[in-house]
Amino acid sequence: MTAPWNEEEDKQLAQVLKKAKRKSMVRSIIISLAVVLVTLTAIFFGAAQMVNHRSSETLMSEWRYRMIASPNEYESGYKDTRGFLSGVLETNTYKIIEGVPIPWKQEWINYNEWWFPFTTGAYGGTSPLTVSNSELEQAGYEYGRQYNPYNGQREMLYYIPEVDYNGKIFNDLSLLSEMEPGKLAEMSLSFDKAYSFAEVQDMLPAGVAQVWYWVDTYGERKGFHFEPRDDGDGGTSYPLPMAGYGVYGFGNSRDGYKVTPQDFVDNVRYGLAGKDIYYEEYKEIHQNLKKDKAEPDATDVRILGVVVTGTASGLSSLQGKNYIRGAVLGAVADRY
Repeated sequence: MTAPWNEEEDKQLAQVLKKAKRKSMVRSIIISLAVVLVTLTAIFFGAAQMVNHRSSETLMSEWRYRMIASPNEYESGYKDTRGFLSGVLETNTYKIIEGVPIPWKQEWINYNEWWFPFTTGAYGGTSPLTVSNSELEQAGYEYGRQYNPYNGQREMLYYIPEVDYNGKIFNDLSLLSEMEPGKLAEMSLSFDKAYSFAEVQDMLPAGVAQVWYWVDTYGERKGFHFEPRDDGDGGTSYPLPMAGYGVYGFGNSRDGYKVTPQDFVDNVRYGLAGKDIYYEEYKEIHQNLKKDKAEPDATDVRILGVVVTGTASGLSSLQGKNYIRGAVLGAVADRY
């Protein structure tokens, strides 16, 4: 039996089939490319939205934490470098001494979605500079002065009441007489005991600006930071003063807003609600504030010290005040 079509018709049919197959392949490729393009667009758009949300959360988290953990320190700006589902937030801070700003610190914070294993990448860090001092070593100090690694200014230290520092406590009030009277300075004052906010405001001289209040958030005075211990060589190692980390409090804003102890309680509550990387710190502060109560309130805020600013001559009025256990000079600036 022979085919009902001739050879020419057979060729035409083959060409038609080949053309139809080519069209089908082209259509499939176009559809596949469109699907891939739409999918990639959706993925990158979704990733951009997610990283934008994570960036905003990180920025708010750092701002909120700085409110309680950065004495007399304010944010001056930030830069956000974003990658795929991750990024690096760079913040810059400064201090204010009687209206004069001093650039203070740069920080880099990596952020990413918790299930995404890679970060954009900014690693490393800095810590205060400790300069050896033969006079302090001869006097038996186990620690030295600390300086800001960005500008060489002094860092403040804090001494907790009732903690035995073996008598090795800085009192820099005597240094004020060696400075020019109009020189501007900040100073951390550590008290002999905890006071109420009202007591602190009343007992400091009128010419001294109170800019930040150090709050007792430490609970019982036990553990590594609070008790002398055996150094392993037959001697005793004494606690060191607090130097930045672990010092919590509240301060007046750069815009002149005057804070109250309730502001500190509220900031801790906001921190708890945020459930960010500082959650455990907020949780411990909250617990030590409220003790056996259901929730802390302003009456639970006890002040262990204060950061003050003023001229060298003005700060000299603190000389001889029996409520000052330690006084450590911080940043210094010229008025003009």
